[in-house]
Amino acid sequence: MNQLIFGIPLFKYYLDPTEIQLLAEQKFQQCEKFPIHKTPSGWDCDLRTEFNSSRNNEYAHYYNGIMDRFSNDLTLEGGRCYIDESWINSYGLDENQEEHDHLPGFYSAIHYVKFNPEVHKPAVFINPLMQLYSYMNNEVNYGKHPDYMQVDFEPDVKEGDIIIFPSWLKHTVKRNKTDQHRITLAFNINTMKGSTRRVFGQ
Repeated sequence: MNQLIFGIPLFKYYLDPTEIQLLAEQKFQQCEKFPIHKTPSGWDCDLRTEFNSSRNNEYAHYYNGIMDRFSNDLTLEGGRCYIDESWINSYGLDENQEEHDHLPGFYSAIHYVKFNPEVHKPAVFINPLMQLYSYMNNEVNYGKHPDYMQVDFEPDVKEGDIIIFPSWLKHTVKRNKTDQHRITLAFNINTMKGSTRRVFGQ
């Protein structure tokens, strides 16, 4: 399934997260400060993340079927999408992630591996044209505007859902207000040689 937010395509799929969830929880139990002792350079947040080892790409094989479906949905000519890097993020009590993007990627994804919609919040996507719209019409600030002019967008997700979005689209993760860990697996998508949209070298 896909939809438009701010006139931008957003894709949604589902993959049973059970195996990845067990793996992530085992890693968490083995290392109290899962899986590193500080956030990566340049990040302004306090989650625990595997991003520094993301190029090992140890989770890509879980998503082969999703990449087939996504490639078909994009109707790529002569190319197939593949995952360039992947990593697990874990959010404990009062942990969050700042507004960021995934450039220079092609598309990026968030898989909600451990997620309770009763207490957890999904990533919030930021309208890239909001500043322009606010100058065009001061009613934007009062909520009287069409959907494409909304300030941000919070997708409706459940555990196992995968959201795929253009890598340049900024998003943020609000503070986790519960001691239930919120675990996601993020990955960046490229396309195989043969597509004019290839971003990374192989």
